[in-house]
Amino acid sequence: MSSNPASLTGTWVANDGGMYFLRQVGGTLWWLGLSGGLLHPGLQFCNVFHASVTASAVTGEWSDVPRGATSGRGILTLRRAGEDQLLRIAESGGYGASIWRRTSTSQWPVFAVYDALTEALTNVVKNGPVTEKSTLADDLWPLRDSVSVFGAIARSDAKPAVDVSYPRSAHPVGRFTYRDFICLNEPSAPGAGEQQRGDVSFWLQADVGQIDGAQPDFYAGVEYQEGYIRGKLTVPIEGEIIMFGRPADCGADRAEASAPVFPGWAEHAGDSAVLFNGRPIRVIVPAAAGGVPAEPNFLTALSFGDPVRVTGALVFDTGHWDDDPDKLEIHPVYSVDKITATFSADLSGAWTDDVGNTYYLRHDPADNSVWYAGVSPLGRGAYGQVFRGTFRPGQAALPAGTGGSSAPQGAVTGDVVGIEFGHGAAPSSGADGSRLGDTGTVTFGLSRTELAGREVPMLTAREFRLMKLYDDA
Repeated sequence: MSSNPASLTGTWVANDGGMYFLRQVGGTLWWLGLSGGLLHPGLQFCNVFHASVTASAVTGEWSDVPRGATSGRGILTLRRAGEDQLLRIAESGGYGASIWRRTSTSQWPVFAVYDALTEALTNVVKNGPVTEKSTLADDLWPLRDSVSVFGAIARSDAKPAVDVSYPRSAHPVGRFTYRDFICLNEPSAPGAGEQQRGDVSFWLQADVGQIDGAQPDFYAGVEYQEGYIRGKLTVPIEGEIIMFGRPADCGADRAEASAPVFPGWAEHAGDSAVLFNGRPIRVIVPAAAGGVPAEPNFLTALSFGDPVRVTGALVFDTGHWDDDPDKLEIHPVYSVDKITATFSADLSGAWTDDVGNTYYLRHDPADNSVWYAGVSPLGRGAYGQVFRGTFRPGQAALPAGTGGSSAPQGAVTGDVVGIEFGHGAAPSSGADGSRLGDTGTVTFGLSRTELAGREVPMLTAREFRLMKLYDDA
């Protein structure tokens, strides 16, 4: 928090249950506001506020961005009630919070590699025989706490593009509990000992050129293994989405109430689930005699060759013995993004930089205003950035696949500011937005580029670029 008592910079909580990360620069206030969440804050609402600060009031414009499910926008006026409280005195657009209080803690989730990540893996129980408690740390050797790998879904043996190991007849469709999962191998359980895993898995052919050319810190901390890891990235690697990432074993009281350490595909709370295109994953395991359900299901969402961004822990899985004693995996997977961006006149959607931070951008074609909130992925040192600007169209965007020149098709000009999430540590090197500058005016040129084999819109400012992952649904 700021040592200047007149400054509003710091971490605040509000009576809407949200976390607000404020930064005051002179007479200007910015914030990034997010609904609470154990592992994925901001899925209910996520907004940016840009305001002027005077002795009597804080007045400015706010806008939701598409990390959250809401899409409000309006004016907000606040007044101070002491150094550590703000009160809403006027609003438009239906803003929910009315009281903000400064706090000394932040709930933004961060893992640290090596000791801290190993400890987290040690706290996640696997479903194994009840006579022997096992955890993810028994087989996983962590290399990086969080990486983002761009690539394409690849084939492996005769498996489908996305495969699930959990028994298809264990439960009615979609009704999974942690207790049933962790007690699967109780001696009294049907088929006890026949099923040791609950992972959803897929294979990914990484874009090694993107890693080598645009992710200078990808091998940070494991430089001595860089050549070995690089060799394993030349062939497909497996991504494994765990079913549950909780610490309680089968015999523990209140196993169902134990808090998740990592996101899982069977979690019922959205902020504890793996994300697919920014929303809690949907994995529906049909009954043994049934077919694939008609409703959306991650098991049918990906096909071979689909371009994706996969974020999660980079590990060696030593549990494959002689088949591949140091099998390189992304395990657990935190999020999967299928790259489907189009060349729409509306720029709204999720964008990515080269190191895997996500920028949730809202473009209102009515007045060509542009807002975005940039956040780091789960597991990485907390990084935030907010932007408010205006889009000025240029030449018409060419349809995808037509080639053409890389001439700018417009520009987005506005102000950007870095946001501290209150953990007291600087963001990871290469992921701090320093090429854009910590604060100030920036102009992005709109053009196109290739991302994981798909042509997508691109915003560039100097050496910094944002590439669109998918449109706002």
